[in-house]
Amino acid sequence: MHETLSEFKQTGSVAYQQQVGKNIIAALVVLACGASLGPEAALSTIVGGLITWLGDRLKLTAQQKETFLTMGIGAILAAIFHAPLAGVGEAIETTSLRDHFKSHFNQVLLYILTTATGILGFALVNQLFPKESPFTLHTPIIHWTLIVWPLLILALIVGLVFGNLFLKIEQWCQWLFDTIQRPVLLAMIAGVFLGACGLLSPYLLFSREHYLFTFTKSVLDQSFIYLLLIGLGKTVLTNLLFAFGWRGGKIFPAIFASAAIGLSLAVVLPYTPGLLVATVVAVSCTVIVAQPYVTATLLLFLFPIQFFPVILLACLASHRIQKMLIK
Repeated sequence: MHETLSEFKQTGSVAYQQQVGKNIIAALVVLACGASLGPEAALSTIVGGLITWLGDRLKLTAQQKETFLTMGIGAILAAIFHAPLAGVGEAIETTSLRDHFKSHFNQVLLYILTTATGILGFALVNQLFPKESPFTLHTPIIHWTLIVWPLLILALIVGLVFGNLFLKIEQWCQWLFDTIQRPVLLAMIAGVFLGACGLLSPYLLFSREHYLFTFTKSVLDQSFIYLLLIGLGKTVLTNLLFAFGWRGGKIFPAIFASAAIGLSLAVVLPYTPGLLVATVVAVSCTVIVAQPYVTATLLLFLFPIQFFPVILLACLASHRIQKMLIK
């Protein structure tokens, strides 16, 4: 997704001639084979190419094409994450509200309108095809006892460590690709590795966003080691597939892997599992995506609403800490 936006900012367009069809086939192959990659990146490339094609024929300006592209990506995030406010989060990330609010007001307004239509669409879909909430770790009331704060700090540390480990594994996998430089061979090796991981656990296949409900419903009875291995295995497989040429996004698998790590922490600590998992996921995904507001809005509809203040604070705090660590 970020590569698509970067390509547009550098060239003023997203390549579409003899590319859209290839990108659609590549996305279908990756998703059909059960790769541990999400559809958001492939969809962004396809939509970016189609918007560029449309803009060339309607003689749109570069600014107009950029607005449509960013709106399209916001709508993609809203649709596939079932998080209608994701587009507004993306607008906040790319807009300095204090310095440029007036110049970007129309753009933010367009995001809000896109989000409103997304909410209406979700309401209609949910009426036609009702489904259960992804997470079952619902807690009616959070009991703010003294034990909460050290546990939340521990969850924040675990999220920071796992998020940076995810990025480090990403670098290692990319180093392997750059060292070997045999793309076809590496893509085949990644496919074999994917099949082997699927034999070990079905949770390692697919991006798994639609399986969070069944996962969280059953895994609290699993061991700490099992959950830890699921989280680490998902991380290695996702980054290996991505570095070795499989097309897709990392946000969905990162959320699932972070949830597994958070659940491994929750099974050994005597406190509200959902809040601990939410904190670990919020912190680690903020480190991986480097966009605290986007992460918070994506998780808003994934966890119970009463967790959102903690999620937002965890995203902002971890983003600031990560910037300090990088410096």
